[in-house]
Amino acid sequence: MALRFEETMTAFDGLIRPERAAISPIGTAALATVCGVVAAGSYFAQPLESEIARDLAMPASMAGLVVTVGQIGYVFGLLFVGPLGDLVRSRRLLLAVMAVSALSLGCAAVAQSGVAFLMACFGIGASAVVVQLLVAMTAAMSPENRRGMGVGTVTGGLLIGILLAWPVATVVSGAIGWRALYALDAAVVGLAAAVLGLGLPDRRPVGARSYRVLVSSLSGLVANTPELRRRAFVQALLFCGFSLFWTAVPLELVQHYHLSPRDFALFGLLGGLGAFIAPLAGRLADRGFGRWVGQAGVVAMVAAFCLALAFHSVWLLAFAAALLDGGVQANLVISQRQLLSMDDATGNRLNSLFVAMFFLGGALGSALAAPLFQLGWSTVAIAGVAAGLLALIASVIRTSPSLKGENNV
Repeated sequence: MALRFEETMTAFDGLIRPERAAISPIGTAALATVCGVVAAGSYFAQPLESEIARDLAMPASMAGLVVTVGQIGYVFGLLFVGPLGDLVRSRRLLLAVMAVSALSLGCAAVAQSGVAFLMACFGIGASAVVVQLLVAMTAAMSPENRRGMGVGTVTGGLLIGILLAWPVATVVSGAIGWRALYALDAAVVGLAAAVLGLGLPDRRPVGARSYRVLVSSLSGLVANTPELRRRAFVQALLFCGFSLFWTAVPLELVQHYHLSPRDFALFGLLGGLGAFIAPLAGRLADRGFGRWVGQAGVVAMVAAFCLALAFHSVWLLAFAAALLDGGVQANLVISQRQLLSMDDATGNRLNSLFVAMFFLGGALGSALAAPLFQLGWSTVAIAGVAAGLLALIASVIRTSPSLKGENNV
């Protein structure tokens, strides 16, 4: 009888406390690589939109939805799949979502109609939420003094994947075709899932809540967590500037610098160098400098757009791109580290809400890019400066001084 009581208490104890299986630096690097691979697959359609539409005989109105449907799918995944991270064991959930990702990529490769391809794009976008699940899992399994470093490494892999998607899609599709590109990515994601299944540490979420309770709690978390709202607002402004720049800069590079698609790839690689700041930003946060690093990231965005406004040189524009990427990434790492440290029981939901909220800022930046560029590149740069200054003002406003780890951020 006593033995059965101890077994019952042990099982109950497992439900109320997370398993703190430490993740190694090599494991963190592996998760960063997986994030990059999955994220890249979500952005392959952007430079290949016209080619895919032509092959599938898609009308112009439908072709314009290729990227939009993927973005809608991602928001759906954040709001309805991400919360499962607070309910389902990490390994089981991650492998299931990665299987959906591989299946969706495979469906895109063999799609015979525009509708079928758009459905695959929705699945690719929704399953891309796996990258945020990996960020949350890394934070939960990293010691407090290395949590920022872990989050920075994984989010760095995510941004590198996004920035490399354009050149990789252009080069690989030009060599073997867009269908083979999607099929290859499906195979890579499937292989990554198999490897993670063998070596991924497992984590049991805190609490035993139902899925309905988790989803219904999202509005309450937004209403009752001012730090979430503040950080999401700041990051939304930064991501607005990021999307504004990267949507408008190809137009500027073609019209005023006459770059070729291969030159675009090189420009993207140079701009992507800013993503490597993420691990350093996380390490500095671990040492108590997170608040200053986050605000420095906002200042970097303002400086990047000022540089793009004042000088007319493709090399300085590439430097501005790297500065912008580094700034946006630094503030993202600091914010995610803080939110994922606030409460183990709600970490996945806070992170999903944070990303969904700032993603709206990115959508706004993408939508404004073409109209603003019609007024000139200087108009784009001025809008970027304005967004950065507003973000800087918001970033210095403190909310709850009693937050866990507040001295760090």
